[in-house]
Amino acid sequence: MTTQFNKERLDYLLALFSMSKDELLSSLNEGRKKLVSINDIYCEEIKISLLKRIDEIFHKGLSFYLDFSPIEFNQRTKVFFRKSRFQSVLSIEDKRIVDSFESLKSLLDGYRTLTDTLTLEYQLHNTFTIECNPKEVADKVRSILIPERNIKDHREFLKEMIAHLAEINVYVFEFVETWNKREKATIDGFYIDPNVIVLKRQKSYKREIFTLAHEIGHYLLGVEDIEALDMSKVERNRVSNKVERWCNDFAFYLIAGDAVKELDKYNSYSEDVNFTIDKLSQSTHISKMAWYTRLAYKKIVPMPYYRGIIRTLEEEYAEKQRELKEEQKGKSSNARAPKPIVSPLYMETMQHAFYNGLVSEASFCEQLKIPPKQIGKYL
Repeated sequence: MTTQFNKERLDYLLALFSMSKDELLSSLNEGRKKLVSINDIYCEEIKISLLKRIDEIFHKGLSFYLDFSPIEFNQRTKVFFRKSRFQSVLSIEDKRIVDSFESLKSLLDGYRTLTDTLTLEYQLHNTFTIECNPKEVADKVRSILIPERNIKDHREFLKEMIAHLAEINVYVFEFVETWNKREKATIDGFYIDPNVIVLKRQKSYKREIFTLAHEIGHYLLGVEDIEALDMSKVERNRVSNKVERWCNDFAFYLIAGDAVKELDKYNSYSEDVNFTIDKLSQSTHISKMAWYTRLAYKKIVPMPYYRGIIRTLEEEYAEKQRELKEEQKGKSSNARAPKPIVSPLYMETMQHAFYNGLVSEASFCEQLKIPPKQIGKYL
């Protein structure tokens, strides 16, 4: 079976993903004896089976290619058209994830426009520069972004931060990758102007909290980026990049708060430092790694010793993960994948769309990953 399709939409995707036609053919022909040529694609009618293979790369759905309405290559809504270089080298899966959340944000803005609930006010957005002291900025915004009550559970603390951001019109989306996913994302988080932060679910909520705080730094500066590095470690390009260093410093001070004073008394490394960091990592939402990284930035912990500490911490973490895997071996393989944390702003937008007849019950449940039997809890 063959069909006509909008070739401009394929050209749009190639531009968006920075992929050449030769690279597209290489992906389509990988591991295949019968090779596809460019003429098989750019012809009067394309085989539906081939169009499906193309969409296995871009994940847009066949209806995207069958839509003959014009599409702009310079859309202001697409970060890959606004910016060509990012902190990390992105895989095709990374780009698909970024595009999917941009598309989701556009859909939600459409819902809010139709329900007359869209607001273009973004509190704190782009209100600071890297010339500002990150600690002073963290102190100024902490009451807006950090829960006042003492929350010891790291996941609950993360949820509260996401809820606080929802109150100032910032979406935070979390995506969860299943263990058997063939192509894994390398990104930990990203910020898209003006009000979208996306986080990858981590095995360590402390790491995810630090990533969120780092991306809040990007939001305050109004600087978009997509990142695959562990925010809590010293990385050469992160130290040399002024924006990245500012966001890391801000993230640390935002979460640590007054606890940072515990380390201010040290001007040089000693065994007492290890004891203090053990105590701080237990009483705060900041990992040991991030506390040692802070001292490495301040040149209190010598870099050779710091690298040894990080290596030991990573080995200990890897061993814990191996033990967890062993424990889970006997459990059912049919267990459901964990659900992402849903921002109250996302939930509210979908509720307005449902009440106004823009989405069905099925769409509401599918979008928010809610069992249909439980829909009453969310309406």
